[in-house]
Amino acid sequence: MSRFIDKGISSLSLLKPEIWVHCPACQKLAKIIEIKEQESEIVKVFCTQCTYRKALQHIRAQSYDYMSYYFNLNQNITEWRGACEVEINTKCTICKKGKYKYIRQYARKSLIPREITVSCNFCLRENRFNDSAYTLRKISYSKVGFDPYYSYPLFLNIAVRQGQICVYNLTHLEILKNFIQADLRERKFPNYNRSYFSRLPAWIKSTRNRKEILKAILRLEQMASTIQPLTNK
Repeated sequence: MSRFIDKGISSLSLLKPEIWVHCPACQKLAKIIEIKEQESEIVKVFCTQCTYRKALQHIRAQSYDYMSYYFNLNQNITEWRGACEVEINTKCTICKKGKYKYIRQYARKSLIPREITVSCNFCLRENRFNDSAYTLRKISYSKVGFDPYYSYPLFLNIAVRQGQICVYNLTHLEILKNFIQADLRERKFPNYNRSYFSRLPAWIKSTRNRKEILKAILRLEQMASTIQPLTNK
């Protein structure tokens, strides 16, 4: 009898060290990786087959369940039409002790008021702020079959009768395979809701679908095995 012990691995940890996606130029394998440069980290996507390269904005923050992701809108603000988050965090110049604090999400940028009225949290004096005074961020929600940060289509992605099986990289694929094929599944940590496996769809966790899912995982393994070794570029 095979046994799998869930030690509380999170969805976030599965994204490291790289995410395998389809190159938007040639549709072959591209990788999203974090590169450390001196004291900072940058994120880049590069194709393993063609010359496609792109620097990406680093993720600022993310929610508890890893389903919504926030990006700075320092670039292409006017082009964004999706959900936004507005934040105001400004010191009060009158009492010099309090702050004007405001944070709210809007379904789209056009719903944000031209001026936002906020009260100081110390002297309660009201002040109005326009878009030059607040921080604006776009919110991107993860979609099945796409990487949850930058919405590139995942390379290791396959459809079965019940839905889609998507993994970020080979490590993720191996962990999922070990979970699916186990006859006995256990967990050894208190907060089960934080585990990647607790958030899998019920049809993936069902032993009834084990055979079909393992066949799909085998096809993903075969797909990955045909990729030529990456040379340094």
